Amino acid sequence: MNAKMIDGLLPAGRDVMFADIEVTLARLVRDGRRRKRSHARALTATVIVVGTQQRLVAAADALEQLGETGGVRAILISEGTHTEPVARITETAIAISGLAPKYLNNAVAALRLSSLPAVVWWRGGSVEAFGDLADLADRFIVDTEQPDPVWTQAVELFERTALTDLRWTALTRWRAALAHLFDLPQVRRGASGLQRLTIDTVDRPSARLFAGWLRAALRPKGTLPCEIRDVKSEAPTPLACVRLEGGGLSIALQVRESNACLEAAVNAVEDARIVPLGEGTLASLVGEELGVRTRDTAFEEALVAAREIPA
Repeated sequence: MNAKMIDGLLPAGRDVMFADIEVTLARLVRDGRRRKRSHARALTATVIVVGTQQRLVAAADALEQLGETGGVRAILISEGTHTEPVARITETAIAISGLAPKYLNNAVAALRLSSLPAVVWWRGGSVEAFGDLADLADRFIVDTEQPDPVWTQAVELFERTALTDLRWTALTRWRAALAHLFDLPQVRRGASGLQRLTIDTVDRPSARLFAGWLRAALRPKGTLPCEIRDVKSEAPTPLACVRLEGGGLSIALQVRESNACLEAAVNAVEDARIVPLGEGTLASLVGEELGVRTRDTAFEEALVAAREIPA
């Protein structure tokens, strides 16, 4: 074996050659059943995580937390230059360190369970390898620190897989809170007069995605001027405040002082609504996405619009 295994990744696992993965995995599962004297939990999906070595550790921890409520086979792959990299396995997870990108497709095809849905969780890697996995994925979750190079290619994959971004998942409560305000008659009447959007954020790509969603929903043939401001926040959410103004309306969504709730209001005090922000942890966000199987056209339209907003 000619690559160093990631420190902290599957510490209880066993290192094996790639060709011996399935045989060793079957033995581990069989031995585990004997020790526990019970049937193993039924697997519901194969989750393929591709990313830098450091980001794979957090992903493995998140999937282990999800393992308490639903079983997945996790395949964790970091890129490198090796054709025969180190592989470490446990009963439900396989970690491959330093795999050459051109072998990524072959490794995933060999290790995924063809009888189960395959979910690709892309946490980083060479852009060239990004699109290669689309044909193997029933669901493709983008989760990169610098998403623009991937977003450019992602638009081309909409017809090949059900693609989304974990930032979109983190914006679910913000989108739902704003959508509920548009159920109010006075907001619907004044929507066409909205002229300005201001977003305070700790993550500019998330703000661009939210702004893209609004532009696609409110102005399909035009634009909504947008100002994105960087702020500091300890809330478990990428946005801190969103304001829409114009046409006699002032709509505001902002994190309350407790950092646990989101307040949505029209004209400062009218029709104020409070909703919980939720955990916002990596495990909770991924768990939410693993329950989705279909395409999300609202996300696709938002991503197309977001790419037109300056980074």
